[in-house]
Amino acid sequence: MGNIAGVGFVLMGIGALLCFANSGGFVKFMKLRNPERHGVAGEAVSDLQEWISSGHRVYYHIRIPGAPPQDAPPHFIEVGPELRGPTGTIVSAVYDARNPKRARTGLRKDLDFEKEWPVVLLLGGGGLVLFGVGVLLCVIGAVV
Repeated sequence: MGNIAGVGFVLMGIGALLCFANSGGFVKFMKLRNPERHGVAGEAVSDLQEWISSGHRVYYHIRIPGAPPQDAPPHFIEVGPELRGPTGTIVSAVYDARNPKRARTGLRKDLDFEKEWPVVLLLGGGGLVLFGVGVLLCVIGAVV
């Protein structure tokens, strides 16, 4: 019955790898789903632009309407293939009023994270199930 525990360890490893591979997508989905649900239209100003291997990384800060200027306004980072203009460009943005660091450039009607949900569910959920089945097989293999 030692084979059962071996299969359990293999399944646990595959499950852990799937969860790890999905961690970036899961964090992005959880962080950016709030602007889709509770988003407030506003503006963002680009502070810094960097070229990276996958395109450009742009640092924005939120301009909250009616709020006094702050020393360190809420900021967020976007990575994309194209720049939207030079540093200091004002673009439309959607942010979570409860946590303005959760923001995304564009209009609220254009936010769509439905395509990310199946990937998060398949990789993360599948990884957790495989990990759980692996633990169960290890326990059964240890008892038998």
